[in-house]
Amino acid sequence: MSIRYVLGMSRTGAFHIMVLEALAAAGPAINATGSGDVRLLTFYIVIALGVSFLCSILEAVVLSVTQTWVAVQKNNGNKTGELWAALKQDDAVGPLTAILTLNTISHTMGAAGVGSQVQLIYGDGALTLASVLLTLAMLLLSEIVPKTIGAAYWKQLARPCGSLLRVVVWSMTVLIVPIQILKRVLPKGELNLVSRDDVAALADLGEERGVLNQDEEAIIHNLLRLRDILVQDVMTPRTVMQTVDADSTVLEVTESMPVLRFSRMPVLGAGSDDVLGLVLRSRILRASSNDEHGATMDDLMQPITRIRMEQSVEEALDIFLESKQHFALVTNEFGGTEGAVTLEDVFETLIGEEIVDELDEVEDMREYAREQAALSSEE
Repeated sequence: MSIRYVLGMSRTGAFHIMVLEALAAAGPAINATGSGDVRLLTFYIVIALGVSFLCSILEAVVLSVTQTWVAVQKNNGNKTGELWAALKQDDAVGPLTAILTLNTISHTMGAAGVGSQVQLIYGDGALTLASVLLTLAMLLLSEIVPKTIGAAYWKQLARPCGSLLRVVVWSMTVLIVPIQILKRVLPKGELNLVSRDDVAALADLGEERGVLNQDEEAIIHNLLRLRDILVQDVMTPRTVMQTVDADSTVLEVTESMPVLRFSRMPVLGAGSDDVLGLVLRSRILRASSNDEHGATMDDLMQPITRIRMEQSVEEALDIFLESKQHFALVTNEFGGTEGAVTLEDVFETLIGEEIVDELDEVEDMREYAREQAALSSEE
């Protein structure tokens, strides 16, 4: 059975076999140089396994260190964070190039040295066994074990590995610079370090591991969905929207509504689509307390913010924050009134719960509007 069949398609194994087979082909010339040295054989094995072990740990740590962890460490003033911020620049091309170069050198020297000494000491017949043992040792001791350690304990290894990696990168500068130049010349693809799906998955993972509670996880998911939820899905429909007429006086309003449940009410002109502005409950009560009972809503109103029904809740939040308003009229594509949306509606969407106070007689105004419409159709 050939060595290639035993080792299959292993990259490390195939590499070592090629080196050892080349040495076997040059056997007479090597044997003519003299006898081998067991100490030299041991040295080559240690070089091959030791350097490769170190390179594999460094590679695993580089690939495991996240940009978020680096940012947190850097913001906390940790020098390790600053070190890794420099190492992770440009997709960590420099560190990875240095690691792979050093690893290739150790593999080449180790395989060549071991093959040479095995042939000198034990003869050509031992090359097959030596190649199998060296390949298995490489796979286990310089690939599987160190990469598992590096991936599992990268936070603990970040500081020493970062310091060592800085030295390795500096020593390989001559090889790294041309590759970095080539990378800048080649067209760049889109790079998203963190996607929205990643954030949602992290929220789920955080809740499962007890880092986040269930409410915090829900808020994160709802926050990511704000751009997908339309204003028409959260607004108070026009049919149940509390309004006042522009020509109504303070006295008429307070008599018709002894309890002013809403802090803000649209002011209507000729019809339901003719919304002139917005009047605040506080201004009505202040006018009443000042005996300005004849003042009309037209006198007390202020401009009203308008939002289209097809806009997202995220856009509505931006409009509220920019205008410093808590109430907006929702219009359709023709400018007609469809309802009203408030900053409270946005917060309810964010937390996933209805916000109800002691004056609210109806918890969900949209559900109430549907019930009223159903009753009207039955009549």
